Amino acid sequence: MRKKQLQHHQRGATLVVVLMMLLVITIVGVFAIRTAMTSLNIATNSQIGQLLLQTSDAPTNFFLNQTNYKNITSIMGVVGKAVNDQADPLRRGREYIFCYRPTSVIQTGSILDVTVLIPPAATDGDDTRATVDTTESNRSGFCDLEKDFGSSREAVVTQVAVKYIVEANPDAAPGSDLDRGTDASKDSNVQQGKIEGRVRITSTSILPNYSREQISTVQADCIGNASAVGYINDNIEAGLRTKKTMAQCLTDYGIPVNTQVQEIDLKTRYIQVNAPI
Repeated sequence: MRKKQLQHHQRGATLVVVLMMLLVITIVGVFAIRTAMTSLNIATNSQIGQLLLQTSDAPTNFFLNQTNYKNITSIMGVVGKAVNDQADPLRRGREYIFCYRPTSVIQTGSILDVTVLIPPAATDGDDTRATVDTTESNRSGFCDLEKDFGSSREAVVTQVAVKYIVEANPDAAPGSDLDRGTDASKDSNVQQGKIEGRVRITSTSILPNYSREQISTVQADCIGNASAVGYINDNIEAGLRTKKTMAQCLTDYGIPVNTQVQEIDLKTRYIQVNAPI
């Protein structure tokens, strides 16, 4: 009789051990799944970051590689238009935006695809949107988040803004914006180069498929279309630093973005062919 009771207790202990093992296995499995999900999210975020970084760099590299002053300042291009319009004081401070379409046969930043935006005044609210210059009716500079992808992968859209710099950088050291090495030789008054102006290029790459809202809603609210205007791209200048940008608006909708800013000195070069006197 005692032997039977002992066997009964042993069978109960086995059940408890099995249940504890199942519990441990379950906990280990849950932790393994969470670790795998975390690793996947990290890898995905890293991939997204690299993709956006490389894409936003592409337009600025395009302009930097146009070393010919005549080509980059051609009136048929966005930079040339921005420089040419500075002759009219009333047109200064504008943003000249276009959608970077590397697969298009049209010249990148062609004047045919440029939309001119007027930033809000310094006294306007921080959520104030930009307006389109009434003398410039073209709105094809707004990227279409549903079709203006940079490649057949149909993942990233890139909006670019060009702005002529009319103010000195208040954070820079005195004289930091002056040209270096301008004298061809020690006693010569012939210069090697002269800075004609400076432009700032703001390139924002966008992954619209991550939006928490309908793409059409985001398009009208943040960027703009045929009937609406979004926010400015460049808020670096004094009076605009607290103003909401297109990138900030897109982020509010959960859309990953990457913004790259590049300033370019437009310089003509003079080659000295005779020895200095």
